[in-house]
Amino acid sequence: MVDRIIETKYDIGLSAGRNRLLDAGETPIVVFADDDHLVTEQTRLPDLVKSLNRHHDLDLLAALSNQQERPKLMRVDGKTLRIPRGYYRQRGSIRWCHYVGNCFVAYRDILQAIRWDESLKVEEHWDFFWRCKIAGVNVACDINHSFRHEHVDPPGYIRRRPQFLKAALRKHGLVKVIWR
Repeated sequence: MVDRIIETKYDIGLSAGRNRLLDAGETPIVVFADDDHLVTEQTRLPDLVKSLNRHHDLDLLAALSNQQERPKLMRVDGKTLRIPRGYYRQRGSIRWCHYVGNCFVAYRDILQAIRWDESLKVEEHWDFFWRCKIAGVNVACDINHSFRHEHVDPPGYIRRRPQFLKAALRKHGLVKVIWR
């Protein structure tokens, strides 16, 4: 079932890997999910793509992850980036917001314009969506769609390595990120 394998150097980081995948494809719409997200009946991926195409005021449309990863907003308060749950517009099950989880469909040209910062191997997610917000990318989450997430950290894995958080904060002139 594999059409193509993209070999890279070891430990290039999530951001570089996503950019490689983005560059390797040719379709106008791409699907991004982590390697531990599963497409199930609740995902209804073809319907998610149709919804992205149907709403001309969307560039990126996410699904939930295990019925979680609700839509979030982003705002800077002094030198603090706040990322609370919420949305600024709603139409049916779609919530327009600034930040969504790691399972979404989007237009390739929009993602290629923003790209992931390859200096951030991790801590790339909020950086990517902050830059989307600044660029005016229309982000939303359809809460009627969900990927199954079966997350298991491999032995020795360290989440949110502090050096990348510090680099991302420095990049944006921030001191901290608060997830509420």
